[in-house]
Amino acid sequence: MALLSLLPPDGAPADGNEARNQLGWDAGRYARARDRLAERGYILAGQGPSAAVCRDLTAVPPEFRPACGHPGSHVTVQRVPVTVPHALCDLTGVIVSYPGRGGATVAGSPGWGVANSKGLQLRVDAHTQDVTVTVTGQEGNA
Repeated sequence: MALLSLLPPDGAPADGNEARNQLGWDAGRYARARDRLAERGYILAGQGPSAAVCRDLTAVPPEFRPACGHPGSHVTVQRVPVTVPHALCDLTGVIVSYPGRGGATVAGSPGWGVANSKGLQLRVDAHTQDVTVTVTGQEGNA
């Protein structure tokens, strides 16, 4: 996951050689880590050691992508329930809302959850730190 943590949270590409040099890894170790992350669906990588690599944000709903790694950002959720994988998109400090259900800020504490009186619920998984958003009750009468 060290390689993944070096990649821009917004999915912008990074130079493979620069990433490998920052990590201080030889070409073999870098290639194994890159390939393992690509197999898991965490990154997209070109061919060869210097090829660009980037986070594969296709598993992250489009409305969340600009907020990845940007505390203080605001996301209006389009569909619930939704789970955003922390390995791909860190939502810590991001304000999440759902139309008619209010909003809440994602805390950085694993295992944390919050619900408001309008039925919005946010949960941070204790092990993966994935964020799940759900709503309960009827709109306007949770």
